[in-house]
Amino acid sequence: MGRAAGLVTVATAASWLLGGCGSDAPALVEGVEVEVLAVDNAFDPEITTVDAGTVVRFTNVGRNEHNVIPENDDPDWTIPAERFGPGDTATYRFTEPGTFRYYCSIHGTIDVGMPGSITVVAP
Repeated sequence: MGRAAGLVTVATAASWLLGGCGSDAPALVEGVEVEVLAVDNAFDPEITTVDAGTVVRFTNVGRNEHNVIPENDDPDWTIPAERFGPGDTATYRFTEPGTFRYYCSIHGTIDVGMPGSITVVAP
């Protein structure tokens, strides 16, 4: 388990618990995981589409630290650089439909440098 894995453990556990509460809770896609790689100057893939409830695993396969900064400053899935060095991973379960843009601030801004996006659709 990478150093960043603890970052999303509480959020992931909350997603599992909320998934079974009431009819308004989104359905969870159990066992489905998609990987986004942080390579030296890009996310691969840069654009990802997943069903609501899918776990996204961010893995740093580059030679340097990266971070994952959501465009809207959502603290639930921010991955700071000190927890996302080479070889580290972090996961987050996206349960709400929408488009979630993010970037590595070490390489620029949301529009220039190392951006990415995850589009979450209803299953």
